[in-house]
Amino acid sequence: MTERNTGKAALAAAFLFVTCTWATTIQASVSVSPVRLDLDAAHSRDVITIGNGGTEAKSYEAGVSAWSQSADSGDTYTPSDDVLVVPPIFTLQPGEQQTVRVGLMRNPDVDTELAYRVFFTELPPPQPEAPQQSGVTMRLRLGVPLFVAPVKGVSPGLKVTGSERNGDVLFMHFQNTGNVHVKVNEVQYEAPGLAEKTSTAAVFYILPGQTGTLPISLPHGNAVGTVTLITDTAGSLEYDLQASP
Repeated sequence: MTERNTGKAALAAAFLFVTCTWATTIQASVSVSPVRLDLDAAHSRDVITIGNGGTEAKSYEAGVSAWSQSADSGDTYTPSDDVLVVPPIFTLQPGEQQTVRVGLMRNPDVDTELAYRVFFTELPPPQPEAPQQSGVTMRLRLGVPLFVAPVKGVSPGLKVTGSERNGDVLFMHFQNTGNVHVKVNEVQYEAPGLAEKTSTAAVFYILPGQTGTLPISLPHGNAVGTVTLITDTAGSLEYDLQASP
């Protein structure tokens, strides 16, 4: 089964999703370490540690999905056997931790980075003998990004292809021109008349060869200035905002 996010509503949902799943502590009762895995031909195995800091036992199912993107469908996740996770199902008592082993089962691509997410999906507890009351029960799902470097080495690149405004929100459009992902870590904004530069943390991925759109909130009433994006692999990228004609 393939999962897709579409449209601007999906863009916002995806932005919230990666922000939540990249926090070191997802909830007060759940911890994940590390929050990202990087593998290559020489380093094809790693581990993820899940901790239960709550007061109730929690069970999880682990699985891996290949991660792709497109301008029309956004992020797409397709179940994959390229990466093995052990154990696939486990239960954590309060205060316990589980080490999950992760291993690459295929060769890295020669030219382009491979992208996956290791998902940990909370399983429902055993059904009680008494009937449950009606209502909605939220189950936690954690997604840890996993990247496999290409054999020929990495060549990051990112360029701005345009922008549009909707009130105080700027939608910046990008293209990843390199062979590895680019993650935007921070957005800075400065403008004439603004007392000091603003800085906002971000978690936004663009996979190799793909395009993406990042919504950026600007100070109310500002129409010009410079937006600076701080990335993990492509350095910083500046974009000058021009006044509307």
